[in-house]
Amino acid sequence: MKLLLVGNYVADDIKSMEAYAQMLLQGCRAAGIDVELIAPKSVLFRRLKEPVGVSKWVAYVDKFIIFPLFLSRKAKRFDRTHICDHSNGMYMFWLPPKTSSITCHDIIAIRAARGMIGGWRTSPTGKVFQALILRGMARAQKIICVSDYTRSDLIGLRPDLTARTTVIRQALHSKFAHDPGWRTVLDAYAPRFLRDKLYFLHVGSDHPRKNRSAVVKIFAELAKFPEFADAHLMFVGPSPNLEMTAIIERAGLESKVHAFQNAPMELLNALYSGSRGFIFTSRNEGFGWPIIEAQACGCPVFASHVGPMQEVGGSAAQYFNPDDVAGAAATIASADFEGMRKAGLDNVRRYNVDQMIRDLIETVARD
Repeated sequence: MKLLLVGNYVADDIKSMEAYAQMLLQGCRAAGIDVELIAPKSVLFRRLKEPVGVSKWVAYVDKFIIFPLFLSRKAKRFDRTHICDHSNGMYMFWLPPKTSSITCHDIIAIRAARGMIGGWRTSPTGKVFQALILRGMARAQKIICVSDYTRSDLIGLRPDLTARTTVIRQALHSKFAHDPGWRTVLDAYAPRFLRDKLYFLHVGSDHPRKNRSAVVKIFAELAKFPEFADAHLMFVGPSPNLEMTAIIERAGLESKVHAFQNAPMELLNALYSGSRGFIFTSRNEGFGWPIIEAQACGCPVFASHVGPMQEVGGSAAQYFNPDDVAGAAATIASADFEGMRKAGLDNVRRYNVDQMIRDLIETVARD
């Protein structure tokens, strides 16, 4: 079988989707599949000299006018084509449905565009865009969902897709593992504020659905417990926004909350390895990669009791209502951290990349 993988527009810089595409590429190669990965190139975007506001529309030309013409010709030389990210579902309009498949990571934006998720505004153009994504995705012969939760969400919108959907859970995309030398790594990146300090961790973007303000609120409650009075909080991602900063200042925690942006793999692995616990307050996820990243590094996970978090973290993690910050802090403070560390390492074994690739190849190749 000759397999063509379709990745994301590089200029969009979606790290998680780049990691997923690379995981499929390397895994299929290791399995002996004749595979190639292609993605839209910055043809017009790199020449852009107009104001930033125009850039989105120029990128759309690159992604949805120039690239599909190339894709439709390229796909003819392959037995199967697999789109690695459902947000590129519109490419299905240029591909033969019977030999094409797609991975659906979540339908959060699609549901938000339909007004099914509160606190999320979608522009008129965005609503059209999300509708086209779903219509394109629905043309695929096989739709691979990364969790039972995502499959249930998708079928809830399109029951007619039930027979064409299957669940293949994402594997751990990088070699996350507990690093016994994590403190040396942290010192190398100059975070002296963490030297010999106990700290909690959050990894994620500043998107509203990540609910990062709840992390700060929970940490402020944790700081009231004597054993955590000197603890610090580390964000891997953007610096605290205005709402978070106000909470930090009211709680008098300015010297105890820190952020690393674009942390390299070595640093991220070390931060997970040394953290007392990973706090994940997201309200919407399709899978939740940081949960198993943390567990692979021996970091106890405390996550929202919504979405697929319980499915992914299993009994190794502990869950809380993200709106009950005092209750969440009490859950963390009373945890068996060592027991959770060991259970997390066991849970991560479920996310085996070789098994994921075998299941994907079997699904994609099946007539």
